[in-house]
Amino acid sequence: RIFTFYLIYIRPFLLFDFFKAVIFATVPYSIYSLQFSLFSQLNHLTADNVDKYSRDWYKHQVLTSHSFCTDSYWMYLWSGGLNLQIEHHLFPGVNHCHLMKISPIVRRVCKKHGVFYHHSPSLWC
Repeated sequence: RIFTFYLIYIRPFLLFDFFKAVIFATVPYSIYSLQFSLFSQLNHLTADNVDKYSRDWYKHQVLTSHSFCTDSYWMYLWSGGLNLQIEHHLFPGVNHCHLMKISPIVRRVCKKHGVFYHHSPSLWC
């Protein structure tokens, strides 16, 4: 953490003039923050899942999450796996590189048990 802090907040000021250093230190995190906000809002605040509840933890994770572009590798890369929010909530300790492989299994299990798997095929649906 100290090394990362050094690379992001100290080293730019040693290499560049003040204005460039501020840009170098703030713009990437601003873009990342906007992107994270967009993806987290898409996944948690939809009309179909905002007021759902279940006493069963697994069912609750599926009902209150929303995945989008589940078959898009490009969206998976862009979002860092956050487009597969249902799988992320079910398996928070699993590295995101496995979520696309887990997704079809989760959908089959949801269908088998009658749990609605809420997802959108694109950002505009």
